Amino acid sequence: MARLRPLPRRKVVDILKANGFEEVRSGKHATFKKKLGDRVLTTWVPHHGEVTIFVIQYIIKQAEKQRTEFE
Repeated sequence: MARLRPLPRRKVVDILKANGFEEVRSGKHATFKKKLGDRVLTTWVPHHGEVTIFVIQYIIKQAEKQRTEFE
């Protein structure tokens, strides 16, 4: 398994959108949501040029995605 590394914000947004997430709000962070049956998954992406490893790990957990999608 490859190590996570910081990614450009645009790449993180593209991964989320490719997995069915929609941007619903934009303030200090962009908020993304996805409906899964009776549940709604919510995560956010900061408006920085690069997203840190810590934030990517949070997004993986909140979006219930595989780590490999962000490597």
